[in-house]
Amino acid sequence: MEKLESYWMEAQSLCKAVDEHLKETQAQYQTLERKYSKAKRMIKEYQQKEAEHLQKEAAQRQAQEESQASHKEETDNLQEKVSDILQGVRHSLRNS
Repeated sequence: MEKLESYWMEAQSLCKAVDEHLKETQAQYQTLERKYSKAKRMIKEYQQKEAEHLQKEAAQRQAQEESQASHKEETDNLQEKVSDILQGVRHSLRNS
């Protein structure tokens, strides 16, 4: 009977140790789960900000290209007008 009680006490002690280890493991799991969720959220936010930045950059690039095209067209028109005026002046000077 004494041996049986000894085994019983040893089994209870082992159960307590396993239970404590389980609780520690569960606490570690919860901590890791929170960290994983936070990291996942941060990655998602970063990806969203990166996508917004790329869209903004593309819009700025398109606006700049449109502005440059408009300026080039205006410059070409002005150069053409200057050429026309110079031709008119030369023609007037020849006829005088």
